[in-house]
Amino acid sequence: MERAALLAAWVLLGGCAGTGEGLDAEGKPLRADAGSDGGAPAADGGFDGGGGAGDGGAHDGGAVDERTRFAWIQRHIFTETCAVYCHRGASAPKGLQLEASKAYDKLVGVSSVELPELMRVKPGAPQDSYLYVKIVPTDARRVGERMPLDEPPYLSAEKIEAVRGWIARGAPKD
Repeated sequence: MERAALLAAWVLLGGCAGTGEGLDAEGKPLRADAGSDGGAPAADGGFDGGGGAGDGGAHDGGAVDERTRFAWIQRHIFTETCAVYCHRGASAPKGLQLEASKAYDKLVGVSSVELPELMRVKPGAPQDSYLYVKIVPTDARRVGERMPLDEPPYLSAEKIEAVRGWIARGAPKD
């Protein structure tokens, strides 16, 4: 029953946008008006405005928001933030190289080093993916610091939602 309630909450709050402040361990707003500063969810549960939908279809046959595609996440999160500072080359922390040529294979279906009972990315299950645990504001399961390190402002709520959306879509390599 708890899992069903959690899933329902994810569906209802899936379009969150803003700075990431005021979110709980699951990335959900702590109060009813949290997350409304950076935009509202679109009627289809995606992002409103900017970026546009891609030409590929989600498993429900609808258009896929570009921000929930791996290519967007690679370019706008991993390449611009993670691989620039730490997660590159043979010395990448915990072996997690996030350069474009390595990131997908180092993330999807791979056990986390810090929390081996969780995969780094478990397709279809953001709440059970350690990557997501490491970037949301609070999660009691997280070991070490929230990522990206040496922040805030950390990732914006839009970028956190992009990662959540990509994983929820099944973490395709698109």
